[in-house]
Amino acid sequence: MKEELVDQIFTQLQTMGLSPRKGGDSDITVDCELLDAKGGSGEKKISYENAILIDEGAKTVFLFEKTTEKSKGFSFGSSSESSFQSGKTLSRHVKGTFIGLNGQITNYDFDIGEISKRVKEISEKSGFKCKTVIRRKSTQR
Repeated sequence: MKEELVDQIFTQLQTMGLSPRKGGDSDITVDCELLDAKGGSGEKKISYENAILIDEGAKTVFLFEKTTEKSKGFSFGSSSESSFQSGKTLSRHVKGTFIGLNGQITNYDFDIGEISKRVKEISEKSGFKCKTVIRRKSTQR
């Protein structure tokens, strides 16, 4: 049952373009850059990471998520972000346009909250609870 659940979540993360990895300290991990835009003397990066541990005995999927956003230098553009927090779960939608000094335009639109939503749906369909944790250590064996 656990391997089936790992495979289902892994496949869903792949279809979302997140490049998940199996094994290690957690059952599944993701560590990727959603945006790496550079132009002129400006730069913007958005990184996302998660770790998932499935406890078959407790029938619980533990999920840790973290996003990091860095901007530096001088650039033009616009951005908008909407966030919703329910308990420990943060749903975040980041959308914007980055324009470097050289005129290069980069549009971005990420619904980061969709990731945890899909993990939770898959978990519940398999009869597992999905628990978001605030420390990565909680998703390690």
